[in-house]
Amino acid sequence: MIGIEDLKRHARRGILAGAAAMALATAGGAANAAEKVTFAYGTNISLSNAPTLMAIGMGYFKEAGLDVQATFFQGAAVMLPQVTQKHITFGWITPDPLVISRQPGRDALPVKMFYNGIYLSPFEVVVTKNSPARSLADLKGKKIGVGAMSWGNLAVTKAMMKKLGLELQRDYEFVPVGVGATAFRALADDKVQALNLFDTFHVQMEQMGADLRRLPMDQSYRELFSSGWIAHQDTLRERPELVVAFARAAAKGVVACNANPEACVQNFWKLYPATKPADGTEEKKLADAVQILKVRLATMLPEKGPAQMGYYTEQSWQDYVDVLHEGGQLSTKDVDVKPLYTNQFVKDINDFDAAAVVSAAKQLK
Repeated sequence: MIGIEDLKRHARRGILAGAAAMALATAGGAANAAEKVTFAYGTNISLSNAPTLMAIGMGYFKEAGLDVQATFFQGAAVMLPQVTQKHITFGWITPDPLVISRQPGRDALPVKMFYNGIYLSPFEVVVTKNSPARSLADLKGKKIGVGAMSWGNLAVTKAMMKKLGLELQRDYEFVPVGVGATAFRALADDKVQALNLFDTFHVQMEQMGADLRRLPMDQSYRELFSSGWIAHQDTLRERPELVVAFARAAAKGVVACNANPEACVQNFWKLYPATKPADGTEEKKLADAVQILKVRLATMLPEKGPAQMGYYTEQSWQDYVDVLHEGGQLSTKDVDVKPLYTNQFVKDINDFDAAAVVSAAKQLK
């Protein structure tokens, strides 16, 4: 199985060099020297990040004239100020904090989401298979484990519980348990009676031996879009070519990862070797990782194909307003969502030869 060096050699052979150069010229021209760009996630590093990071191994960021560095924070509330203060160029975030910031009496944040990265909510609420809880309402009086108290999904979870007549602290508690083994132990030791993490984290726990059961959620919550790329308004206004170059490379990474998830996993482990499991055969470790990765990929590529990646609809934002208002997170439904997002760059971001990207990725075997 190939590693990161093989990926880089493959990219350097020029399979996509011509297309990448043309695409970058369309976006505003390649820089003479690589521009340093920092992008950040509001969660711990995990295989959920592998699709975007595939763009590093395939050389897409380098072809775009970018020298990128990925950073990870403990929650969106910790990461968001880094973007508003321009310490981080691009952030991967859920829309909840932005929507909540637009209600009366709040100061508007100088940021916008410019690329819809996950079309379906990846958050779930799970219990052990022998738990008496059969619905979210059954969690009254229980403790729910979350990755961190600053995670962006907590607002929607509060909304779901509020709709059932359950109030945080009065009827249930959030307990930060992290992810992976620590979350597994917290649930197994009954320190929490449910977990509200990403779908990929739950699959990983099942591979570790947890016997989990997903509690049913209203489809309206499941269909809420989730994370996407965000940037400061100044960056979007003054550096459109940088925005397109970065997001196009990232989008190509997602397409390449979907075409060859095995190589995508190997690339991720090469970049972050500490994330590779220590136990099990190489075949089992790879198979488990691919299973986790496919769960995330299923939420990242629209049914209409790669050319439609990144688009937002105003209705999808309004759905967020409705959900958060019903849950008591918003004081009013009269929230103008238009300043929170833009589709301005999406057409140019998708201006690449997806078939060529797929072909190049499939040759990495």
